[in-house]
Amino acid sequence: MKRMYMMASVLMLLLLSISVSAQETMVFTPTWTAQAQFAGFYVADAKGFYKQAGLNVVIKHPTASSTNVNRLESGESHLMLFQLVSAMEMIDKGSQLVNVLQYFQQSGQMIISHQPMKDFKSLDGKRVGQFRTGASMLPIAIGRKANLDIEWIPFISHTNLYISGAIDATLAMSYNEFYQLKTAGQRLQKDQLLYLRDIGYNVPEDGLYVTKDYFKKHRTEVMKFAEASRKGWEWAASHPGETLDIVMQYIRQCNVPSNIFAQRWMLEECLRLLTDPKTGKRTYRLDPQMFDLANRILYEGSVIKNPITYQQITQP
Repeated sequence: MKRMYMMASVLMLLLLSISVSAQETMVFTPTWTAQAQFAGFYVADAKGFYKQAGLNVVIKHPTASSTNVNRLESGESHLMLFQLVSAMEMIDKGSQLVNVLQYFQQSGQMIISHQPMKDFKSLDGKRVGQFRTGASMLPIAIGRKANLDIEWIPFISHTNLYISGAIDATLAMSYNEFYQLKTAGQRLQKDQLLYLRDIGYNVPEDGLYVTKDYFKKHRTEVMKFAEASRKGWEWAASHPGETLDIVMQYIRQCNVPSNIFAQRWMLEECLRLLTDPKTGKRTYRLDPQMFDLANRILYEGSVIKNPITYQQITQP
């Protein structure tokens, strides 16, 4: 009897291992190369939260030649990170995207100028650096709505245009380019900095998206991934020191040129962006009012042709 019980246990373990090994791989792609901006997902992977949920997850970072949009269109990646305004622009152009986890509840975007600024209108007649990605569409829409004559100069991921004086101002993220400029020796004063969140445009940014087709076919797995990722961000918020160690491991594995000081700055700022500005809590859901704000700005600024409904972008 004991031997039969042991054989049955071995058989169950064998069947379980076969099931796990045969499980479909879920490929997750962040918006850029390895950095603390994606700390919660690294934690969920490193601490085994995805595996505990029964998921087989592979993290594939994008490159300049193979962006997260490219990987979405080719089907190489199943779960992707986009800024809200980028996702809305893609939906307006026909993409079928579903937001399954809105982790950044605030805007980290800012404008840094060589000359003092009073408000957004100070950019009228100026040359301003912009991200090549859809992250720039919010300030572009703001400028269009105000009928400002702004010449937008695209850049990929560096601050050389600003430092060289080739542009009058630049878009930046509070957790990234701002730090790069500070460490490059730029002595920036408060009147040279304009945070979108401080002038009425505190639009949520990074969220987790899948296509509607993939969501319909893998709803259970997608929601498990979202929950495990939420768990990863919660762990990161409670263990910032250990999280930084995990982030640096991914950075070294991906051969990304960075250092612990830049990543500590980024992690601290990104953890702040997780909180709802009204409640101070981490909700992980797309706030309908903030979505409506983004919708109005993009529509009135002619970035999208038609307003997008909340139902279009959230779970069916």
